[in-house]
Amino acid sequence: MSGLQHKDYSMADFKVGYNDINFLCDYAEELLATVEHTALTEQQAQLELIEPVVNEIADASDVLSEEFLMIAESKKNRASGKFSKKRIEVALRKIYAILNEYQAEVKEAAQTVGNSVIAATNQIIKKIQQQLDKIVTMFFEMAQISLQSIMSKSELDSLKSRNSQLAVMMNQYSLGQYN
Repeated sequence: MSGLQHKDYSMADFKVGYNDINFLCDYAEELLATVEHTALTEQQAQLELIEPVVNEIADASDVLSEEFLMIAESKKNRASGKFSKKRIEVALRKIYAILNEYQAEVKEAAQTVGNSVIAATNQIIKKIQQQLDKIVTMFFEMAQISLQSIMSKSELDSLKSRNSQLAVMMNQYSLGQYN
């Protein structure tokens, strides 16, 4: 077993991790609330743009929470985990995919409904992406998920440039030195 399996996590670490996952749902609700603040004529366009993102984040967050609790339980008891890396990776991949779809649709929507629809959501999408960075890093450290199966190479390179801690962990892990 690698050193990743031997790190001692405190209850505070587990609480922070669980809360990090739940913040995704909070941001999804914040995203949904933008529909109420958009001019009446743009509410439907706003909803159509963000509803798939909100739904995917809610579904993926449920899976991530379940798997995180299984990881926490296995780490607490120092037992081999019954969590599923595959489920974690699939849930994260779905969030990345929906955010990519959203980015593509935003460009199109800006041409048809104007920038006010997009402006209402851009800051929240950035918060979701930052939160996703934290969650990916946490699952990489705790469960050794495969980042290549979650995101494209350019997304991974971008993540490593934003998160030097993850870049160091990945390098050490690839060298078998992560303790």
